[in-house]
Amino acid sequence: MKSVRIIYHLTRADFLERVRQYSFLVMLGLVVFLGYQTAIGNLALELGLYRGEFNSAWVGAMMSLIATFFIGWFGFYLVKGSVARDRETGVGQIMAATPLTRPLYLTGKWLSNFAVLMAMVAVLALAAIVIQFLQGENTQINLLTFLSPFVFIVMPFMALVAAAAVLFESIPFLQGGFGNIIYFFAFISFLPLFMENTTLKQFPAFEPTGLGILASDMGKAITAIYPEYNGDFSLGGGFITASRVFTWNGIQWTPEIILARCSLIVLALLLIFFAALFFDRFDPSRGKPRKMKAGATKPEPAAVLPSQALPNVHLTPLTSSPLGNKTANRFSFFNVLIAEIKLLLKGQRWWWLVVMAGINIACLVVPSTAVREFALPIAWVWPILLWSAIGNREIHHNVQQMTFSSASPLVRQLPAQWLAGLIVTLLVSSGAIIRLTTDGDTAGLLALLSGAFFIPSMALASGVWSGTSKLFEILYMLIWYLGSLNKLIMLDYMGSHGNGRPEFFIPFSIVLIVLAVIGRARQIRT
Repeated sequence: MKSVRIIYHLTRADFLERVRQYSFLVMLGLVVFLGYQTAIGNLALELGLYRGEFNSAWVGAMMSLIATFFIGWFGFYLVKGSVARDRETGVGQIMAATPLTRPLYLTGKWLSNFAVLMAMVAVLALAAIVIQFLQGENTQINLLTFLSPFVFIVMPFMALVAAAAVLFESIPFLQGGFGNIIYFFAFISFLPLFMENTTLKQFPAFEPTGLGILASDMGKAITAIYPEYNGDFSLGGGFITASRVFTWNGIQWTPEIILARCSLIVLALLLIFFAALFFDRFDPSRGKPRKMKAGATKPEPAAVLPSQALPNVHLTPLTSSPLGNKTANRFSFFNVLIAEIKLLLKGQRWWWLVVMAGINIACLVVPSTAVREFALPIAWVWPILLWSAIGNREIHHNVQQMTFSSASPLVRQLPAQWLAGLIVTLLVSSGAIIRLTTDGDTAGLLALLSGAFFIPSMALASGVWSGTSKLFEILYMLIWYLGSLNKLIMLDYMGSHGNGRPEFFIPFSIVLIVLAVIGRARQIRT
Protein backbone atom coordinates (compact mmCIF):
# COMPACT_ATOMS: atom_id res chain seq x y z
CA MET A 1 0.00 0.00 0.00
CA LYS A 2 2.91 2.34 0.66
CA SER A 3 4.11 1.93 -2.92
CA VAL A 4 0.62 2.66 -4.25
CA ARG A 5 0.45 5.84 -2.15
CA ILE A 6 3.86 6.96 -3.42
CA ILE A 7 2.86 6.39 -7.05
CA TYR A 8 -0.44 8.21 -6.51
CA HIS A 9 1.14 11.34 -5.04
CA LEU A 10 3.91 11.35 -7.62
CA THR A 11 1.40 11.02 -10.46
CA ARG A 12 -0.93 13.64 -9.01
CA ALA A 13 1.82 16.22 -8.45
CA ASP A 14 3.28 15.71 -11.91
CA PHE A 15 -0.15 15.86 -13.59
CA LEU A 16 -1.11 19.10 -11.83
CA GLU A 17 2.19 20.66 -12.80
CA ARG A 18 1.70 19.79 -16.45
CA VAL A 19 -1.88 20.95 -16.84
CA ARG A 20 -0.83 24.38 -15.59
CA GLN A 21 1.72 24.78 -18.35
CA TYR A 22 1.18 26.91 -21.43
CA SER A 23 2.01 24.00 -23.76
CA PHE A 24 -0.88 21.96 -22.37
CA LEU A 25 -3.33 24.77 -23.10
CA VAL A 26 -1.97 25.06 -26.64
CA MET A 27 -2.42 21.32 -27.17
CA LEU A 28 -5.97 21.48 -25.83
CA GLY A 29 -6.67 24.28 -28.31
CA LEU A 30 -5.39 22.07 -31.13
CA VAL A 31 -7.61 19.22 -29.93
CA VAL A 32 -10.62 21.55 -29.99
CA PHE A 33 -9.60 22.58 -33.50
CA LEU A 34 -9.58 18.89 -34.51
CA GLY A 35 -13.09 18.54 -33.18
CA TYR A 36 -14.16 21.62 -35.14
CA GLN A 37 -12.61 20.29 -38.35
CA THR A 38 -14.52 17.04 -37.85
CA ALA A 39 -17.76 18.91 -37.22
CA ILE A 40 -17.51 20.89 -40.47
CA GLY A 41 -16.53 17.81 -42.49
CA ASN A 42 -12.84 18.39 -43.14
CA LEU A 43 -12.02 15.24 -41.17
CA ALA A 44 -14.12 12.13 -41.64
CA LEU A 45 -14.05 8.37 -41.57
CA GLU A 46 -14.90 6.97 -45.01
CA LEU A 47 -14.86 3.52 -46.56
CA GLY A 48 -14.61 4.37 -50.22
CA LEU A 49 -18.06 5.43 -51.38
CA TYR A 50 -19.63 4.50 -48.04
CA ARG A 51 -19.91 6.01 -44.60
CA GLY A 52 -21.90 5.13 -41.53
CA GLU A 53 -24.94 6.86 -40.18
CA PHE A 54 -23.98 9.44 -37.53
CA ASN A 55 -25.15 7.43 -34.55
CA SER A 56 -23.31 6.87 -31.26
CA ALA A 57 -21.37 3.88 -32.60
CA TRP A 58 -20.10 5.62 -35.74
CA VAL A 59 -19.23 8.95 -34.10
CA GLY A 60 -17.50 7.24 -31.17
CA ALA A 61 -15.44 5.05 -33.51
CA MET A 62 -14.52 7.96 -35.78
CA MET A 63 -13.37 10.20 -32.91
CA SER A 64 -11.49 7.33 -31.27
CA LEU A 65 -9.47 6.87 -34.48
CA ILE A 66 -8.80 10.61 -34.66
CA ALA A 67 -7.62 10.46 -31.03
CA THR A 68 -5.30 7.49 -31.59
CA PHE A 69 -3.78 9.02 -34.70
CA PHE A 70 -3.36 12.69 -33.78
CA ILE A 71 -2.98 12.51 -30.00
CA GLY A 72 -0.94 9.32 -30.25
CA TRP A 73 1.38 11.04 -32.72
CA PHE A 74 1.73 14.57 -31.36
CA GLY A 75 0.74 13.96 -27.75
CA PHE A 76 3.97 12.03 -27.33
CA TYR A 77 5.94 15.26 -27.68
CA LEU A 78 3.77 16.97 -25.07
CA VAL A 79 4.29 14.34 -22.37
CA LYS A 80 7.92 13.61 -23.19
CA GLY A 81 10.15 15.82 -21.06
CA SER A 82 8.91 15.39 -17.50
CA VAL A 83 12.00 13.42 -16.45
CA ALA A 84 14.25 16.00 -18.11
CA ARG A 85 12.41 18.76 -16.24
CA ASP A 86 13.09 17.02 -12.91
CA ARG A 87 16.72 16.74 -13.92
CA GLU A 88 17.05 20.40 -14.87
CA THR A 89 15.17 21.82 -11.88
CA GLY A 90 17.04 19.69 -9.33
CA VAL A 91 13.90 17.85 -8.20
CA GLY A 92 15.33 14.60 -9.52
CA GLN A 93 18.43 14.91 -7.36
CA ILE A 94 16.21 15.37 -4.31
CA MET A 95 14.23 12.25 -5.26
CA ALA A 96 17.47 10.35 -5.78
CA ALA A 97 18.28 10.96 -2.10
CA THR A 98 15.06 9.20 -1.05
CA PRO A 99 14.29 5.44 -1.04
CA LEU A 100 12.16 5.90 -4.18
CA THR A 101 13.06 3.11 -6.61
CA ARG A 102 13.48 3.49 -10.35
CA PRO A 103 10.40 1.37 -11.27
CA LEU A 104 8.20 3.34 -8.86
CA TYR A 105 9.41 6.69 -10.17
CA LEU A 106 8.96 5.71 -13.82
CA THR A 107 5.54 4.18 -13.09
CA GLY A 108 4.44 7.51 -11.63
CA LYS A 109 5.68 9.32 -14.73
CA TRP A 110 3.91 6.80 -16.96
CA LEU A 111 0.60 7.27 -15.18
CA SER A 112 1.03 11.05 -15.32
CA ASN A 113 1.69 10.86 -19.07
CA PHE A 114 -1.38 8.67 -19.47
CA ALA A 115 -3.57 11.09 -17.49
CA VAL A 116 -2.47 14.06 -19.61
CA LEU A 117 -3.17 12.18 -22.85
CA MET A 118 -6.56 10.99 -21.65
CA ALA A 119 -7.51 14.54 -20.64
CA MET A 120 -7.14 15.54 -24.29
CA VAL A 121 -9.05 12.43 -25.38
CA ALA A 122 -11.89 13.47 -23.08
CA VAL A 123 -12.14 16.80 -24.94
CA LEU A 124 -12.50 14.93 -28.24
CA ALA A 125 -15.15 12.66 -26.70
CA LEU A 126 -17.20 15.69 -25.66
CA ALA A 127 -16.79 17.12 -29.16
CA ALA A 128 -18.09 13.83 -30.61
CA ILE A 129 -21.40 14.20 -28.76
CA VAL A 130 -21.79 17.72 -30.14
CA ILE A 131 -21.04 16.45 -33.66
CA GLN A 132 -23.73 13.77 -33.39
CA PHE A 133 -26.33 16.38 -32.48
CA LEU A 134 -25.15 18.78 -35.20
CA GLN A 135 -25.43 16.13 -37.91
CA GLY A 136 -28.95 15.29 -36.78
CA GLU A 137 -29.08 11.86 -38.44
CA ASN A 138 -29.53 10.03 -35.14
CA THR A 139 -29.72 12.12 -31.97
CA GLN A 140 -30.19 9.20 -29.57
CA ILE A 141 -27.11 8.85 -27.34
CA ASN A 142 -26.11 5.30 -26.41
CA LEU A 143 -23.33 5.88 -23.85
CA LEU A 144 -22.16 2.26 -23.72
CA THR A 145 -21.78 2.03 -27.49
CA PHE A 146 -20.32 5.52 -27.69
CA LEU A 147 -17.69 5.11 -24.95
CA SER A 148 -16.56 1.55 -25.71
CA PRO A 149 -14.13 2.55 -28.52
CA PHE A 150 -12.52 5.12 -26.21
CA VAL A 151 -12.18 2.54 -23.43
CA PHE A 152 -11.00 -0.47 -25.43
CA ILE A 153 -9.18 1.22 -28.33
CA VAL A 154 -7.94 4.63 -27.20
CA MET A 155 -7.03 3.94 -23.57
CA PRO A 156 -4.71 0.98 -24.22
CA PHE A 157 -3.00 2.83 -27.06
CA MET A 158 -2.52 5.97 -24.93
CA ALA A 159 -1.00 3.76 -22.22
CA LEU A 160 1.46 2.49 -24.81
CA VAL A 161 2.31 6.00 -26.02
CA ALA A 162 2.80 7.17 -22.43
CA ALA A 163 5.17 4.27 -21.78
CA ALA A 164 7.07 5.01 -24.99
CA ALA A 165 7.66 8.59 -23.78
CA VAL A 166 9.10 7.26 -20.50
CA LEU A 167 11.29 4.79 -22.39
CA PHE A 168 12.68 7.50 -24.66
CA GLU A 169 13.53 9.64 -21.63
CA SER A 170 15.32 6.77 -19.94
CA ILE A 171 17.62 5.85 -22.82
CA PRO A 172 20.35 8.52 -23.12
CA PHE A 173 20.61 8.80 -26.90
CA LEU A 174 16.81 9.05 -27.27
CA GLN A 175 16.30 11.80 -24.70
CA GLY A 176 16.80 14.77 -27.01
CA GLY A 177 15.92 15.79 -30.54
CA PHE A 178 17.18 12.55 -32.06
CA GLY A 179 14.54 10.63 -30.13
CA ASN A 180 11.84 13.05 -31.33
CA ILE A 181 12.80 12.38 -34.94
CA ILE A 182 12.92 8.60 -34.37
CA TYR A 183 9.38 8.59 -32.95
CA PHE A 184 8.08 10.73 -35.80
CA PHE A 185 9.31 8.30 -38.45
CA ALA A 186 8.48 5.21 -36.37
CA PHE A 187 4.84 6.29 -36.00
CA ILE A 188 4.23 7.01 -39.67
CA SER A 189 6.15 3.88 -40.71
CA PHE A 190 4.46 1.39 -38.38
CA LEU A 191 0.90 2.35 -39.32
CA PRO A 192 1.02 0.85 -42.85
CA LEU A 193 3.05 -2.10 -41.53
CA PHE A 194 0.34 -2.87 -38.98
CA MET A 195 -2.40 -2.60 -41.59
CA GLU A 196 -0.61 -4.81 -44.13
CA ASN A 197 0.66 -7.46 -41.73
CA THR A 198 -1.07 -10.74 -42.52
CA THR A 199 -0.91 -11.96 -38.91
CA LEU A 200 -2.60 -8.81 -37.61
CA LYS A 201 -5.24 -9.10 -40.32
CA GLN A 202 -6.16 -12.48 -38.87
CA PHE A 203 -6.16 -11.03 -35.32
CA PRO A 204 -7.10 -7.36 -35.84
CA ALA A 205 -7.73 -6.73 -32.13
CA PHE A 206 -3.96 -6.81 -31.53
CA GLU A 207 -3.35 -3.92 -33.96
CA PRO A 208 -2.41 -1.06 -31.57
CA THR A 209 -4.24 1.91 -33.11
CA GLY A 210 -7.60 0.16 -33.57
CA LEU A 211 -7.61 0.69 -37.33
CA GLY A 212 -7.53 -3.05 -37.94
CA ILE A 213 -10.46 -4.06 -35.76
CA LEU A 214 -12.66 -1.16 -36.89
CA ALA A 215 -11.85 -1.67 -40.58
CA SER A 216 -12.61 -5.39 -40.26
CA ASP A 217 -15.91 -4.97 -38.41
CA MET A 218 -17.15 -2.07 -40.55
CA GLY A 219 -16.13 -3.90 -43.71
CA LYS A 220 -18.27 -6.89 -42.74
CA ALA A 221 -21.24 -4.62 -42.10
CA ILE A 222 -20.89 -2.94 -45.51
CA THR A 223 -20.34 -6.18 -47.41
CA ALA A 224 -23.56 -7.60 -45.99
CA ILE A 225 -25.44 -4.69 -47.60
CA TYR A 226 -23.19 -3.77 -50.55
CA PRO A 227 -21.27 -6.87 -51.76
CA GLU A 228 -19.34 -4.74 -54.27
CA TYR A 229 -17.42 -2.97 -51.45
CA ASN A 230 -13.69 -3.08 -52.35
CA GLY A 231 -12.19 -2.69 -48.84
CA ASP A 232 -11.23 1.01 -48.93
CA PHE A 233 -10.75 2.61 -45.50
CA SER A 234 -9.55 6.16 -44.90
CA LEU A 235 -9.53 8.82 -42.21
CA GLY A 236 -9.60 12.37 -43.55
CA GLY A 237 -10.85 14.15 -46.66
CA GLY A 238 -14.50 14.93 -46.04
CA PHE A 239 -18.01 13.67 -46.62
CA ILE A 240 -18.14 14.50 -50.34
CA THR A 241 -16.86 11.20 -51.77
CA ALA A 242 -19.06 9.05 -49.53
CA SER A 243 -22.41 8.95 -51.31
CA ARG A 244 -23.92 5.87 -49.69
CA VAL A 245 -24.88 5.61 -46.02
CA PHE A 246 -25.19 2.41 -44.00
CA THR A 247 -26.04 1.72 -40.38
CA TRP A 248 -23.28 0.38 -38.16
CA ASN A 249 -24.14 -0.49 -34.55
CA GLY A 250 -20.62 -0.91 -33.23
CA ILE A 251 -18.27 -3.74 -32.31
CA GLN A 252 -19.44 -6.65 -30.22
CA TRP A 253 -16.84 -6.54 -27.45
CA THR A 254 -16.24 -10.18 -26.60
CA PRO A 255 -13.93 -11.23 -23.73
CA GLU A 256 -11.34 -12.35 -26.29
CA ILE A 257 -11.27 -8.91 -27.96
CA ILE A 258 -11.10 -7.11 -24.60
CA LEU A 259 -8.20 -9.29 -23.44
CA ALA A 260 -6.39 -8.64 -26.71
CA ARG A 261 -6.75 -4.89 -26.24
CA CYS A 262 -5.68 -5.10 -22.59
CA SER A 263 -2.48 -6.83 -23.70
CA LEU A 264 -1.30 -3.39 -24.85
CA ILE A 265 -1.44 -2.21 -21.23
CA VAL A 266 0.64 -5.21 -20.22
CA LEU A 267 3.11 -4.31 -22.97
CA ALA A 268 3.23 -0.74 -21.64
CA LEU A 269 4.09 -2.03 -18.16
CA LEU A 270 6.86 -4.18 -19.62
CA LEU A 271 8.24 -1.10 -21.37
CA ILE A 272 8.34 0.73 -18.02
CA PHE A 273 10.35 -2.04 -16.38
CA PHE A 274 12.59 -2.22 -19.43
CA ALA A 275 13.13 1.55 -19.19
CA ALA A 276 14.15 1.15 -15.54
CA LEU A 277 17.18 -0.82 -16.71
CA PHE A 278 18.50 2.26 -18.54
CA PHE A 279 17.31 4.97 -16.15
CA ASP A 280 20.22 6.52 -14.25
CA ARG A 281 18.05 7.73 -11.33
CA PHE A 282 19.72 11.13 -11.63
CA ASP A 283 23.07 9.62 -10.66
CA PRO A 284 25.82 11.34 -12.70
CA SER A 285 28.29 8.55 -11.89
CA ARG A 286 26.32 6.21 -14.17
CA GLY A 287 27.16 8.37 -17.16
CA LYS A 288 29.97 7.50 -19.50
CA PRO A 289 33.19 9.09 -18.24
CA ARG A 290 35.14 11.33 -20.56
CA LYS A 291 38.28 9.86 -22.04
CA MET A 292 41.50 11.62 -21.11
CA LYS A 293 44.19 12.09 -23.69
CA ALA A 294 47.15 9.78 -23.54
CA GLY A 295 49.89 11.14 -21.32
CA ALA A 296 47.60 13.65 -19.71
CA THR A 297 47.94 13.90 -15.96
CA LYS A 298 45.55 15.28 -13.46
CA PRO A 299 46.68 18.76 -12.46
CA GLU A 300 47.65 19.27 -8.85
CA PRO A 301 45.82 22.04 -7.00
CA ALA A 302 48.00 25.09 -6.83
CA ALA A 303 48.88 26.57 -3.48
CA VAL A 304 47.28 29.92 -2.82
CA LEU A 305 49.32 32.43 -0.92
CA PRO A 306 47.56 34.84 1.43
CA SER A 307 48.62 37.75 -0.73
CA GLN A 308 47.08 36.06 -3.77
CA ALA A 309 43.73 35.26 -2.17
CA LEU A 310 42.16 38.57 -3.15
CA PRO A 311 43.91 39.86 -6.28
CA ASN A 312 43.33 43.37 -7.55
CA VAL A 313 40.76 43.30 -10.34
CA HIS A 314 40.39 46.19 -12.78
CA LEU A 315 36.97 46.35 -14.44
CA THR A 316 36.30 48.17 -17.69
CA PRO A 317 33.15 50.29 -17.54
CA LEU A 318 30.32 49.19 -19.83
CA THR A 319 29.70 52.70 -21.11
CA SER A 320 32.43 55.07 -22.12
CA SER A 321 33.01 58.37 -20.34
CA PRO A 322 32.72 61.74 -22.13
CA LEU A 323 36.47 61.67 -22.58
CA GLY A 324 35.99 58.34 -24.27
CA ASN A 325 36.93 54.76 -23.67
CA LYS A 326 36.31 53.55 -27.21
CA THR A 327 37.09 49.93 -26.43
CA ALA A 328 34.04 49.73 -24.19
CA ASN A 329 31.66 50.23 -27.10
CA ARG A 330 33.69 48.35 -29.69
CA PHE A 331 31.49 45.75 -31.42
CA SER A 332 32.21 43.39 -34.27
CA PHE A 333 29.17 41.75 -35.84
CA PHE A 334 31.48 39.48 -37.82
CA ASN A 335 32.98 38.04 -34.63
CA VAL A 336 29.51 37.42 -33.18
CA LEU A 337 28.44 35.74 -36.42
CA ILE A 338 31.49 33.47 -36.43
CA ALA A 339 30.78 32.56 -32.80
CA GLU A 340 27.16 31.68 -33.62
CA ILE A 341 28.25 29.49 -36.55
CA LYS A 342 30.73 27.71 -34.28
CA LEU A 343 27.99 27.15 -31.70
CA LEU A 344 25.73 25.64 -34.35
CA LEU A 345 28.39 23.25 -35.59
CA LYS A 346 29.96 22.52 -32.21
CA GLY A 347 29.95 18.88 -31.17
CA GLN A 348 29.31 17.38 -34.60
CA ARG A 349 31.23 14.16 -35.13
CA TRP A 350 33.38 13.45 -38.19
CA TRP A 351 30.82 11.02 -39.60
CA TRP A 352 28.14 13.77 -39.51
CA LEU A 353 30.37 15.96 -41.69
CA VAL A 354 31.15 13.00 -43.98
CA VAL A 355 27.43 12.34 -44.55
CA MET A 356 26.83 16.03 -45.25
CA ALA A 357 29.70 16.04 -47.76
CA GLY A 358 28.31 12.86 -49.37
CA ILE A 359 24.89 14.46 -49.81
CA ASN A 360 26.45 17.47 -51.52
CA ILE A 361 28.50 15.24 -53.81
CA ALA A 362 25.34 13.32 -54.72
CA CYS A 363 23.69 16.64 -55.62
CA LEU A 364 26.55 17.38 -58.03
CA VAL A 365 26.33 14.10 -59.94
CA VAL A 366 22.55 13.69 -60.36
CA PRO A 367 20.28 15.81 -62.60
CA SER A 368 18.42 18.78 -61.16
CA THR A 369 15.09 16.91 -61.14
CA ALA A 370 16.53 14.22 -58.87
CA VAL A 371 18.16 16.92 -56.74
CA ARG A 372 14.82 18.61 -56.11
CA GLU A 373 12.83 15.42 -55.49
CA PHE A 374 15.33 13.33 -53.50
CA ALA A 375 18.72 14.85 -52.69
CA LEU A 376 17.59 18.24 -51.39
CA PRO A 377 14.92 16.81 -49.03
CA ILE A 378 17.60 14.55 -47.54
CA ALA A 379 20.04 17.47 -47.28
CA TRP A 380 17.44 19.57 -45.51
CA VAL A 381 16.48 17.01 -42.90
CA TRP A 382 20.03 16.07 -41.91
CA PRO A 383 20.84 19.29 -39.93
CA ILE A 384 17.47 19.54 -38.16
CA LEU A 385 19.07 19.20 -34.72
CA LEU A 386 21.37 22.12 -35.57
CA TRP A 387 18.53 24.40 -36.63
CA SER A 388 16.36 23.47 -33.65
CA ALA A 389 18.88 25.07 -31.26
CA ILE A 390 18.44 28.51 -32.82
CA GLY A 391 16.63 30.93 -30.56
CA ASN A 392 16.47 28.73 -27.45
CA ARG A 393 20.12 27.93 -26.73
CA GLU A 394 20.31 30.59 -24.03
CA ILE A 395 17.35 29.19 -22.09
CA HIS A 396 18.44 25.59 -22.62
CA HIS A 397 21.86 26.28 -21.07
CA ASN A 398 20.40 28.69 -18.46
CA VAL A 399 22.53 31.65 -19.52
CA GLN A 400 19.66 33.93 -20.54
CA GLN A 401 20.29 36.31 -17.62
CA MET A 402 23.82 36.89 -18.85
CA THR A 403 22.95 37.05 -22.55
CA PHE A 404 19.87 39.24 -22.31
CA SER A 405 21.62 41.73 -20.02
CA SER A 406 24.43 42.33 -22.49
CA ALA A 407 24.63 45.45 -24.62
CA SER A 408 21.87 45.56 -27.26
CA PRO A 409 21.17 41.81 -27.52
CA LEU A 410 18.17 42.44 -29.76
CA VAL A 411 20.13 44.08 -32.58
CA ARG A 412 23.46 42.33 -32.09
CA GLN A 413 22.88 38.67 -31.20
CA LEU A 414 19.48 37.86 -32.72
CA PRO A 415 20.41 38.82 -36.33
CA ALA A 416 23.65 36.88 -35.96
CA GLN A 417 21.73 33.79 -34.89
CA TRP A 418 19.42 33.98 -37.89
CA LEU A 419 22.26 34.67 -40.33
CA ALA A 420 24.31 31.78 -38.91
CA GLY A 421 21.33 29.49 -39.52
CA LEU A 422 21.01 30.78 -43.08
CA ILE A 423 24.72 30.22 -43.79
CA VAL A 424 24.59 26.66 -42.43
CA THR A 425 21.49 25.98 -44.55
CA LEU A 426 23.25 27.21 -47.68
CA LEU A 427 26.37 25.17 -46.82
CA VAL A 428 24.48 21.88 -46.49
CA SER A 429 22.76 22.59 -49.83
CA SER A 430 25.78 23.97 -51.67
CA GLY A 431 25.90 20.96 -54.00
CA ALA A 432 22.25 21.47 -54.93
CA ILE A 433 22.87 25.19 -55.57
CA ILE A 434 25.73 24.40 -57.96
CA ARG A 435 23.73 21.72 -59.81
CA LEU A 436 20.59 23.86 -60.20
CA THR A 437 22.70 26.78 -61.37
CA THR A 438 24.61 24.61 -63.87
CA ASP A 439 21.39 23.14 -65.28
CA GLY A 440 19.77 26.56 -65.53
CA ASP A 441 16.90 25.55 -63.26
CA THR A 442 15.90 29.06 -62.23
CA ALA A 443 12.63 28.01 -60.61
CA GLY A 444 14.35 25.34 -58.55
CA LEU A 445 17.11 27.74 -57.49
CA LEU A 446 14.60 30.38 -56.43
CA ALA A 447 12.66 27.77 -54.47
CA LEU A 448 15.87 26.64 -52.76
CA LEU A 449 16.79 30.18 -51.74
CA SER A 450 13.25 30.79 -50.51
CA GLY A 451 13.39 27.59 -48.44
CA ALA A 452 16.83 28.51 -47.09
CA PHE A 453 15.33 31.82 -45.97
CA PHE A 454 12.33 30.08 -44.39
CA ILE A 455 14.13 27.41 -42.34
CA PRO A 456 16.18 29.65 -39.98
CA SER A 457 13.26 32.07 -39.69
CA MET A 458 10.96 29.30 -38.51
CA ALA A 459 13.64 27.90 -36.19
CA LEU A 460 14.30 31.31 -34.65
CA ALA A 461 10.61 32.12 -34.04
CA SER A 462 9.88 28.63 -32.69
CA GLY A 463 12.90 28.66 -30.39
CA VAL A 464 12.27 32.15 -29.03
CA TRP A 465 8.57 31.66 -28.30
CA SER A 466 8.69 28.07 -27.01
CA GLY A 467 12.05 28.18 -25.23
CA THR A 468 12.75 24.63 -26.42
CA SER A 469 13.88 22.89 -29.58
CA LYS A 470 10.90 20.53 -29.57
CA LEU A 471 8.40 22.85 -31.28
CA PHE A 472 10.59 23.40 -34.34
CA GLU A 473 11.45 19.71 -34.62
CA ILE A 474 7.77 18.71 -34.65
CA LEU A 475 6.56 21.46 -37.00
CA TYR A 476 9.48 21.18 -39.39
CA MET A 477 9.26 17.39 -39.65
CA LEU A 478 5.53 17.64 -40.30
CA ILE A 479 5.96 20.27 -43.03
CA TRP A 480 8.89 18.38 -44.53
CA TYR A 481 6.97 15.10 -44.53
CA LEU A 482 3.73 16.49 -46.00
CA GLY A 483 5.29 18.93 -48.44
CA SER A 484 8.31 17.08 -49.79
CA LEU A 485 7.40 13.41 -49.43
CA ASN A 486 3.61 13.53 -49.81
CA LYS A 487 3.55 16.22 -52.54
CA LEU A 488 1.32 18.64 -50.65
CA ILE A 489 2.08 21.66 -52.82
CA MET A 490 0.98 24.27 -50.29
CA LEU A 491 3.69 23.04 -47.87
CA ASP A 492 6.38 22.25 -50.45
CA TYR A 493 8.74 25.01 -49.33
CA MET A 494 11.80 23.61 -51.15
CA GLY A 495 10.18 23.10 -54.57
CA SER A 496 10.44 19.32 -54.71
CA HIS A 497 7.26 19.02 -56.77
CA GLY A 498 6.53 22.61 -57.77
CA ASN A 499 7.94 26.11 -57.72
CA GLY A 500 8.34 26.18 -53.91
CA ARG A 501 5.83 29.02 -53.52
CA PRO A 502 8.41 31.77 -52.79
CA GLU A 503 5.62 34.32 -53.10
CA PHE A 504 4.25 32.89 -49.84
CA PHE A 505 7.26 31.58 -47.93
CA ILE A 506 9.42 34.71 -48.26
CA PRO A 507 6.77 37.07 -46.78
CA PHE A 508 5.89 34.41 -44.22
CA SER A 509 9.56 34.17 -43.23
CA ILE A 510 9.65 37.93 -42.69
CA VAL A 511 6.60 37.62 -40.44
CA LEU A 512 8.37 34.87 -38.48
CA ILE A 513 11.44 37.08 -38.02
CA VAL A 514 9.27 39.92 -36.74
CA LEU A 515 7.59 37.52 -34.32
CA ALA A 516 11.01 36.37 -33.13
CA VAL A 517 12.08 39.97 -32.50
CA ILE A 518 8.88 40.63 -30.55
CA GLY A 519 9.37 37.46 -28.53
CA ARG A 520 13.00 38.24 -27.73
CA ALA A 521 12.09 41.82 -26.73
CA ARG A 522 9.51 40.35 -24.37
CA GLN A 523 12.13 38.01 -22.90
CA ILE A 524 14.55 40.89 -22.35
CA ARG A 525 11.91 42.96 -20.55
CA THR A 526 10.97 40.12 -18.24
